[in-house]
Amino acid sequence: MTYLQVNQSNDMYRGRKRRPSEDEEMTETTTSRPMLTRKSKSPEQKRQRTHLQKRSTRGALLETLDKEALVNIIDSLLKTQPIVQRDIMNYIPAPTIHSAIGVLSDLEKKFIQSFPFKKHGPGRDDYTFSRVQEALTDLVDTITQYANHFTSSQIFPSNSFTFLNHVTHMAHRLPDWDNEENNQLKKELYRDLNLFWKTAIQATAAKLTADQYSPDSVREWAKQLAQHHSYTDNNYFTESVVEFSRQLGYWMDSNHQPTFPSLSSSTHHHCLTPLENTLIPSHSVVGDRR
Repeated sequence: MTYLQVNQSNDMYRGRKRRPSEDEEMTETTTSRPMLTRKSKSPEQKRQRTHLQKRSTRGALLETLDKEALVNIIDSLLKTQPIVQRDIMNYIPAPTIHSAIGVLSDLEKKFIQSFPFKKHGPGRDDYTFSRVQEALTDLVDTITQYANHFTSSQIFPSNSFTFLNHVTHMAHRLPDWDNEENNQLKKELYRDLNLFWKTAIQATAAKLTADQYSPDSVREWAKQLAQHHSYTDNNYFTESVVEFSRQLGYWMDSNHQPTFPSLSSSTHHHCLTPLENTLIPSHSVVGDRR
């Protein structure tokens, strides 16, 4: 009797349709079994995967930042985290002439663009100076910082003089203000540049040999310095001119006789190489009244 009841029960089960819920249960049962046999990843593999994901995310975030934002972040870290200062500085390459001039050119443009609009051109009054003072200070300060680097003993002399020639041109392009007090920044820059020229001359004399430079090269440096000296009415670069003549003057003549190119006052303001011929295309002098 029991056997018949079991068969009847099985026949009844075969004769009816399965409920959808039963199909779902079977599907879940069959699909879940392989999951049980899948080998789980070790904690070390999980840590590696997490590390890669974080690094990728960090890189993506950095790529969204522009140059100015990155500079501000690094500058903030250097100021607030002295413990990492040396590590960060080790990754920052020394500036080249091209990169330094590029930065200074951008600062010069920023300074020019900070002038308030006036119908008859940029003014030179106290109000205009107050509007551009911050940009002007940034430009002057950055010039002196780069000049300090490019006149160090590690820099090749030709690079030192090339850089100094260019930034002295930039100093000439700074406007003269109506209020004499506002001209102090430009005057201080000239005085600093005179010292940088002297430093470069002394460093060059200490390592100059006949195999390194021809008289023409030294003569070109002397010509550039003499032009800047004349352009400033012989007021700011006298010490540099004297030092050049004393330390390097004999290299300019094939007979090694002390000589230095002298420029008469009649050539004042006309002896400089055109500003557009310097490394970066220059702007017209700010505030030039026409």
